Amino acid sequence: MCSFANGGDVLADPKDHLSLDTWKAIVDDLAQYGCYISLTGGEPLLYPHVADLIEHIKNRGLICIITTNGTLLERHAAKLMENAPDVLIVSIDGPPAVHDELRGRQGTFELATKGVLEIQKLKKQTHQKRPFLIINSAITSLSYHESEAMIDIARDLGVDALNYQHQWSLTPKMLNAHNRKHGAEHYIPCNTGQIDLPKPNVEAIVEVVSRIRRRARADSSKMYIHFHPELDDEDVRLWYENPHTWVKRRTPACAWITADILPNGDVEACTGLVCGNVTTEKFGDIWNNETYRKHRQRLIVHGGLSICSRCCAYFRRD
Repeated sequence: MCSFANGGDVLADPKDHLSLDTWKAIVDDLAQYGCYISLTGGEPLLYPHVADLIEHIKNRGLICIITTNGTLLERHAAKLMENAPDVLIVSIDGPPAVHDELRGRQGTFELATKGVLEIQKLKKQTHQKRPFLIINSAITSLSYHESEAMIDIARDLGVDALNYQHQWSLTPKMLNAHNRKHGAEHYIPCNTGQIDLPKPNVEAIVEVVSRIRRRARADSSKMYIHFHPELDDEDVRLWYENPHTWVKRRTPACAWITADILPNGDVEACTGLVCGNVTTEKFGDIWNNETYRKHRQRLIVHGGLSICSRCCAYFRRD
């Protein structure tokens, strides 16, 4: 589902992780920048000290976001609510049959929804406003036919927002084009999550997205419904018909507003581009080093790389 997992960066034994003290030191270094920290993966609830790490992030005055598949959420809910993250994002891609098929395991929908309801119960019991609860749902060629149903599912769970993400993809064509042009400075291994997804019924997706938009406009509840990225009908057609064609092309902002810190401490500016390691260097030094600066220059010159056209980070402007 995600470039981190597809690239194999988080597929190691969950027991092979950095210590809590190491992560706390990293947070202490990041605190001076006033950034927010997003814990994602992989599955962050597999980290045995995740609640303690969130507590430390909050104690340093930083915003903490956690994204989870929800399968372990009910088990960890009480501990998480002792120092609740600011935002909790749970990935659910459709009703039970669709979600479980996509996740490759029966019962994942039930586990995720039970986890959300447990968090809601504890929020009410403790009179807490945090976390802001978001359901994140991917619109893909395998799930679009049930995407509209997520509105009712999200309402039943009482979440604050439903975020639809259009299908992200890294195809062999994108990867090969990138390595031909930029492989000398930023080579991406050919096993990095590349896949040609089934061709969708594009007009059916356009209609589903249009119906969701209409329902969102007419919705009288407080639940916010959002698309990432926001696309009109013609852009939706282009998005799913040809993932190699740019939609809303502009210079990516990702290299100026975000960095990925992997479980071993490596700092990635982009998939496969390691710029340093926070266990041996200060984050600020990595953020401003030559490798990071050259990557930003490439993005300015080329207005994005071939691997950017369907990458979630390309469309971020936060």
